[in-house]
Amino acid sequence: MMWGILAVAVPVLLFAGWHGVNAMRLEGLKRELGMPVDFNRLVLGWKPNQYLLAPPGTTAQATPHAEAPTFPIPAERLRDLLLAAATAEPRAQVLYRSNDGLRFTVMQQTALMRFPDFVSVEVRPVPGGSTVLAYSRSVYGIRDFGVNQKRVEGWLAEVKAQAGL
Repeated sequence: MMWGILAVAVPVLLFAGWHGVNAMRLEGLKRELGMPVDFNRLVLGWKPNQYLLAPPGTTAQATPHAEAPTFPIPAERLRDLLLAAATAEPRAQVLYRSNDGLRFTVMQQTALMRFPDFVSVEVRPVPGGSTVLAYSRSVYGIRDFGVNQKRVEGWLAEVKAQAGL
């Protein structure tokens, strides 16, 4: 009987303790990682729990994981569609937005453990429309099982669907 109680109590206490520690640390992470990214100075870390999407030649010190597409829509429209896609995600919130809104950072937390992931986005006008730079990264762990890539690709798919592209 006692072992049964301990088998339930210990995981519950550990889970509650993690959420308490995570909540305290989260405010500092928001201040640190919620600010905009300077894509010209961005250096990717060694961990594979990050994903960078950018047009060729726009990140001087980091090699993007994928090339960003050009959208045949104005930058302001692309911004609005990206923000709509990002904020439609569960447990996502915008932490930073520039005055023109073309730069923003979104935090999204995982469902059970509330691990925070941060996505910094910059929309740029280009000839023929606009493009996007996006840097999605996990705070905890080494691997992300493709979550950061899937998130960015999902936002782009939603933009294309909403823009009729």
